[in-house]
Amino acid sequence: MTQTPRPSPAPWRRFFLVNYLLILAACLYVARQALIQPGSAWSLLFLLVALVGYAFVFLLPPLILSLLARLLGRWPGYGVAVIGSALMLLLLLVDGQIHDLYGFHLNGFVWNLLTTPGGFTSMGGGPDAVLSFVVFALAVVVVEVALLFWSLRKPVPRLRWGWMATALLLCMLGERAAYGTAHLLAYRPVLNASHAVPFYQPTTFRSAAIALGVEPVRTSNKLDVADQGRLHYPREALRVAADAPSPNIMVLVAESLRWDMLTPEIMPNLWRFAEQRGIRFTDHYSGGNGTRMGIFSLFYGLPGNYWFAFLDARQPPLLMSEMQRRGYRMGLYTSARFSYPEFDKTVFAGVPESLLHSDEEGPGWQRDRRNVDRMLAFLDQRDAAEPFFGFLFFESPHARYYFPEESVIRPDYLKNFNYATMDLEQDINGIFNRYVNASHHLDQQLGKLLDGMTERNLLDNTILVITGDHGEEFMENGRWGHNSEFHNQQIHVPLVLAGPGIVPAVVDKPTSHLDLAPTLLSRLGVENEPKDYAVGVPLDQVRADRYRLAASWDAVAYLGPEYKVAMPVRAGGLFEMAVSHADDTPVKDEDEVMARLQSRLVDVLGDMSRFFSGGR
Repeated sequence: MTQTPRPSPAPWRRFFLVNYLLILAACLYVARQALIQPGSAWSLLFLLVALVGYAFVFLLPPLILSLLARLLGRWPGYGVAVIGSALMLLLLLVDGQIHDLYGFHLNGFVWNLLTTPGGFTSMGGGPDAVLSFVVFALAVVVVEVALLFWSLRKPVPRLRWGWMATALLLCMLGERAAYGTAHLLAYRPVLNASHAVPFYQPTTFRSAAIALGVEPVRTSNKLDVADQGRLHYPREALRVAADAPSPNIMVLVAESLRWDMLTPEIMPNLWRFAEQRGIRFTDHYSGGNGTRMGIFSLFYGLPGNYWFAFLDARQPPLLMSEMQRRGYRMGLYTSARFSYPEFDKTVFAGVPESLLHSDEEGPGWQRDRRNVDRMLAFLDQRDAAEPFFGFLFFESPHARYYFPEESVIRPDYLKNFNYATMDLEQDINGIFNRYVNASHHLDQQLGKLLDGMTERNLLDNTILVITGDHGEEFMENGRWGHNSEFHNQQIHVPLVLAGPGIVPAVVDKPTSHLDLAPTLLSRLGVENEPKDYAVGVPLDQVRADRYRLAASWDAVAYLGPEYKVAMPVRAGGLFEMAVSHADDTPVKDEDEVMARLQSRLVDVLGDMSRFFSGGR
């Protein structure tokens, strides 16, 4: 009996096999700098395996769409295959250029800027560049058409598709497992290598590991330059004056404390202290609408898009490193956790874990009281001959805004605060009054700590920073809480600065959390220009016409004198852009505003990339 010969693979299989190789080549092009940089064998293997898997992921959209189009006929399917594959190749090649220029991959911020009329020109492009891109794009389409006809006419050797699919699946699963393990073990070479993969989506096993009793590694061996991966931080090594002073520094941060809580009624102790000893900044913005980005911007002086790279590198801010180099004693207390958000792996990554004191027992106001007592005990037990750094994070103003009866100044508050049964529209005034009472309790604890420092004669040689990590909204613009929008209520916070040589004053200039690190480092005798290590500037150098930046988990907002523009920094949010007036009212023509702000938004791109390798 004659055996019927097996048919050769269908033309579309041959076409997409070659396109897979082309996409893999494009991915290798994007990641070429990471591939040639010195690193561990494990990081190189991880990167190659990840690129093999992601090349297939990028192939899937044109593959699936062409299969669907084939339902209409063979040639519609081939047409979609050609166009889809060409677009995917172009996307990856453009991403490679963006990565070379700015140190990060094509994201929503860049996309929105490029697609705004005139945006390409504002980023340095011109008619010649547009023409070159069009010619190149047409050339890619011609190559895809030629590849299609080759696939239709040219037979290829029989391939073991099952083995190829199995190998591909193993690569994809292995990459997931490798990254998750590296994240648990704080193995920086692999974490850093992942950033070279276009549009990489990490997978972590942290929650599952903790449930199984496995504790994630906080930090690994001593950090060196190679461990920074894609970071170039600082741009220049710190230069410190020979006679640099080492004043004590105390940073007091309150959860969800917005600017209008600092009044003689609600926070009389802090108000009185600011009038007598400090500078009160009335137009001060946090660097984020949530705790993670707010605290990050405060200590690093950088916008929040850098958070992910610093977390992977386990690299502390220069401010902390410089104080440790000088032998500062550390008194670090939080009424939340240092491990979530991961401040033990970022802001305090270089600090021994034994010095990070968390209190999670009972309501926030009780934790605050205990931590104030602990801070005062630390001040008593320290060696007076050594400078100290104190940090205390208060929880009193955090939802659900708990407080003791002696802190009630707004008796008309919502007594039964139950998320399941409350009516937000009806109860919001009562909820806000809870927040006011909780803020008043916070002020009582600040007063106790400030009085304690006065009694110990510490105020004359201690720089004091008192602020909120972010604000809190109570439906003024349709939202409650924070972490949702860049409305003023979510980012406008109080700031009081006091210390040696500071004359009491009220400052109305637009200041930012990003200005605190340059301010403190300059007072520690650092001679570098702030641009060497931060995006912010010292508070006494702020200009009235400057713009500020704030970040969320997946967006960065330009906050200018007239307008706000929030743009996504993740590729998945390409079309999620918000434009408003500075007071959060709508604008009539978003495109017109974007066109007016192009040059400043290009500057923001520079801010977001300056401290990445290859960034400007």
